[in-house]
Amino acid sequence: MRGIAILVILVNHLSQVAELGGIRAGLIPTPTRYGWSTAAELFVMLSGYMVGLIYLRRPGPALAVWRRAGRLWLYDLALLALVLPLIAAMPGEELAFWRLDPFVADPLAATLRFAALLSAPRLLDILQLYIVLMLAAPIAIAVQRRSNALLIVLSVALYAAAQLWTIELVAAGGSKDGVLDRLAWQMLFFVPMALGAMRVHEPLLGWLDRHRWVAAPLLALFVAAAFAKGHEPAMLDPRHGLTLLRVGHGVLVLVLYLALLTLAGGWTRRQPLAAVAMVGRHSLDCFAAGVLLTYGLGTAWLRLAGGYTGYLVAVALGVAATIAIAAWRDRQHG
Repeated sequence: MRGIAILVILVNHLSQVAELGGIRAGLIPTPTRYGWSTAAELFVMLSGYMVGLIYLRRPGPALAVWRRAGRLWLYDLALLALVLPLIAAMPGEELAFWRLDPFVADPLAATLRFAALLSAPRLLDILQLYIVLMLAAPIAIAVQRRSNALLIVLSVALYAAAQLWTIELVAAGGSKDGVLDRLAWQMLFFVPMALGAMRVHEPLLGWLDRHRWVAAPLLALFVAAAFAKGHEPAMLDPRHGLTLLRVGHGVLVLVLYLALLTLAGGWTRRQPLAAVAMVGRHSLDCFAAGVLLTYGLGTAWLRLAGGYTGYLVAVALGVAATIAIAAWRDRQHG
């Protein structure tokens, strides 16, 4: 599941670069193009679930989570250092697209804001969100120790408050606030964290295995959502950030993936699904590599005016390189 999310994120990001370069048709289809959620929602949900499944069973889980957050922060700083030299090759439009223009206007201030987790260039913001949620996780762990249900209720309530406030800001002519946005996204991390502590995947996968026909209505619902995209009610305007529509669609995609993988059965241990699972086992390294590949391949494609064929080649190279990095890390881990 994590491997799917990482590869879909890579394809989505390279497709966004292609759109910047003028390509509007024939972009590689992913669930993001046929609904309201992105692979980022899936990545955050799975990350939160893994914290509940693994970290909460360790002695001193809060300290373990903070150590992980520190490692993520170092990864984020390293990614920024590797990305910044590309600024020299970018015109103003591209700098704005990547959200790198602050590093041209005031490099020191932009770097300090980035290090303080207050802002980030495109693609690095996902990792920054992950770091913030991991830093806040000990608070959620303290609540979870009392009750998983209490953590779920409080997280959903915080999401609702943040979303209502965001709707009011947009209605008043403003735009979504970064702090409110993170307060909304925490629900996709901490609710799965509580569910991970409860190991809900075991009964869920068992139920899906006994009711394999469920994949058909889930797929039908996904297709219906694809046709309905673009006709959102005003309250679910994309400007409102993490709307209920995005959350619902993200959960639909998650359960659909699980149902389809259940149908695949033993094929999940064969290629190409085995390679996808390998990417998921090394999710941090593969995600970081995907960021660098997107910046590098995207910048090269724009400089060379690679066209549609170049876009397809860039995606193929990006996916192949990500799998190669996962295989290399797999060999290191024996």
